[in-house]
Amino acid sequence: MLETTYRTLRADDFSEVHAMVSHWSVVRQLGRWPWPPQQSFTQGRCKPYEGQGFVWGVCIDDRVVGSMAVTGGELGYMFAPKVHGKGLASKVAGDAIAKAFADYDWPVLHASVWHDNPASAAVLRKCGFIHWQTHYTRSPARLPSLVHQYRLPRAKWDGLRTTSQ
Repeated sequence: MLETTYRTLRADDFSEVHAMVSHWSVVRQLGRWPWPPQQSFTQGRCKPYEGQGFVWGVCIDDRVVGSMAVTGGELGYMFAPKVHGKGLASKVAGDAIAKAFADYDWPVLHASVWHDNPASAAVLRKCGFIHWQTHYTRSPARLPSLVHQYRLPRAKWDGLRTTSQ
């Protein structure tokens, strides 16, 4: 497993984050990022999150290789292609879910994945999320596409933590 740290995103992360969202393979799986990438949009995301929840910069050697967020009870993430397939998303998602349930009074967390992103769906299932709905929606980078919505009740997470200890 890669040695990772988490921290708040900041303005000097712009070049690493913008390089990440300059890959179509990354942005096509996100719900809110525009394509082609827009510097002003990326700059607006490279700062501390001010809403309910948190956004982490996921770092290796203090260089951002991804982000993980739980905002308003919804889990979301992206990672640079160079770290895909290394188990990083599952590990960081588990840490983020633990923090979200410890720090906030959310009874359930939500997440969604596009129909053509089975790797991300596998991450959610590994973390205990349950598929509950599929529908068409659009994003700034996509035409209307099928999206699978998942949810993770706090009680299920607590049960998973109890059985794994």
